[in-house]
Amino acid sequence: MLSSEDRVARARIMLERKAIVAGQFLSADIRGSWERCRSMGLDPMARPRPQAIKRERLKDHQEANGRLMHIVHSEIQNLHAQISGSNFAIVFATDDGVVLHRLTDDSFANTADISQIRPGRVWREEVMGTNALGAVVISGRPALVHAGEHYFRHYSSLTCVAVPVRAPDGRIAGIIDASSNCRSRQQHTLALLQMSGRTIENAMLRDLYRDELIIEFHSRREFLGTLQAGLLAFCSEGKLKAANSQARGLLYGLPLHPGVHFDQIFQVGFAVLHDISKPHFRTNLTDILGSAYAITAHNPAAKISFSAGRLPSPEHRGGNEARAFGDMICADSFVGKVAQQVALAARRAMPVLIQGETGTGKEMMARFAHEASGRKGRFVAVNCASLTESLAESTLFGYRAGAFTGADSAGATGLIRQADGGTLFLDEIGDMPIHLQSVLLRFLDEWLVRPVGATEETRVDILLISATNRDLDSFVSGGGFRSDLFYRLKVMDVHLPPLRKRTDLPQLIETLSRQSGKALAFTTGAMKLLRNCTWPGNIRQLRNLLMRLALDHGDCPLRRKDIAGLLGADESGQPAGNRLKDRKKTIILKSYRSNNGNISAVARELGVSRNTVYKALRAIDGPDS
Repeated sequence: MLSSEDRVARARIMLERKAIVAGQFLSADIRGSWERCRSMGLDPMARPRPQAIKRERLKDHQEANGRLMHIVHSEIQNLHAQISGSNFAIVFATDDGVVLHRLTDDSFANTADISQIRPGRVWREEVMGTNALGAVVISGRPALVHAGEHYFRHYSSLTCVAVPVRAPDGRIAGIIDASSNCRSRQQHTLALLQMSGRTIENAMLRDLYRDELIIEFHSRREFLGTLQAGLLAFCSEGKLKAANSQARGLLYGLPLHPGVHFDQIFQVGFAVLHDISKPHFRTNLTDILGSAYAITAHNPAAKISFSAGRLPSPEHRGGNEARAFGDMICADSFVGKVAQQVALAARRAMPVLIQGETGTGKEMMARFAHEASGRKGRFVAVNCASLTESLAESTLFGYRAGAFTGADSAGATGLIRQADGGTLFLDEIGDMPIHLQSVLLRFLDEWLVRPVGATEETRVDILLISATNRDLDSFVSGGGFRSDLFYRLKVMDVHLPPLRKRTDLPQLIETLSRQSGKALAFTTGAMKLLRNCTWPGNIRQLRNLLMRLALDHGDCPLRRKDIAGLLGADESGQPAGNRLKDRKKTIILKSYRSNNGNISAVARELGVSRNTVYKALRAIDGPDS
């Protein structure tokens, strides 16, 4: 087996002979960079031709980033002191690869390799070939390029490590790069650069929002005051201004965009900080997903508005407040735990299977998972029950122009590729045709998409969320669903409870009625009727009812008789009109099970058409959105 040095050496020989670089000899990132350099006509054996911006423009860059450069100078001094030995050059560059500042050992500064890494020089890939600083410009991720991994042989004596530094709004504010002689390579250099990058990011946030309230938090109190702590900056009214990367990680899945209010992140109101001006102020807070943190505050002189008045302490507040995540409402403790599990799974790109009755909010939970994942791509929903056998593969995977009769002359991308970088939601997965299940399983093995009629494959990066109102365990046992696909889909398996079993009906009614455009009030009798309803259509049925009530009624509290007719309910709150239909469904379902799912046998036994059986089974499992 080749050593890493041998692999790099062999890859370089292959490149120099203009051969195709085999993937097993270089990482995908380095190989991709080499191929781009080759396509731009760069000669790996020639001396690179450095480019520099004009001195006036360099001065403009440095002045425009004056406060940032002051922070950077200080941190680079600290970083240089931490990297033992000589032969290191540490630079700070703009987000597009222009060096603004350099600190290096005198013995190393004028060597041929390092002399090109100086203020004003451009280190983008198209100029200097494969290098760590240029790699960060392209990917926005930390990069390490060692020795012969550099595209130009001229730089094969260097090891370069670079990390992005992000501004409070998430954009890349600059890049730190540490370059050394490859014989001085140190394994901890990348970790040190990342710590320095984090230090600069935190200092930028504190400086930019020095007149605002900044709170520091962590789930473990001993981590306060370290680089592991999260930072949140709030204006005087309690609206979020900025969050550092640690805060986004600790509060993953929660709304952290500028303008979101403190009360939408934590379970207690902004007024909990009323004692912030006291020395050594510290408190504990719980976010709306139930995670607890130790918190301390900075900038105690910041003026804070408590127009809502002082809020009661957490132990005196009701523990069943509505928790809204987009369209998700999670005041029910069980649903809240499900949402937390789904958020963590989405963050780790784990496939999630959501099960539950029709109308329980499976698509809402899927959309919440997409938001929690932080993915920038689209949320693409696919109704598996509507996929026709003849067009299923072309719908999902796309097709090449002229692949079949009637195909669009331009071809089609396919729903899976449309979800690349985002989330693919396979709704009603239990109704996917059996032959398509095997195709989907093959896709999940490699995450490669081959359009119909094409030979090339494209790798995609998607978060996979599936949903069904079927009992998939029983369906697998009956042979209606592939067991191997079932276990691939249910890496994280969650069940949403029906509305009749949820404890947060009042909060759901309050939130949904407000979404309908009118806050509705109910008498005690009306609310009792709503609590007793079996809600066969679950949240979807409740939403539709509230929309109808908002149209028909004024501002007076709604009475029992105002809603009983719309529910089709008698005085006990049970839907009387559904009893005969339920009996019919029960008979058909019993026959379906006794005949092992044979539709024709059920139809013969009961003396009804196959369509009647299909409709009844559909009504039992129902389409969900």
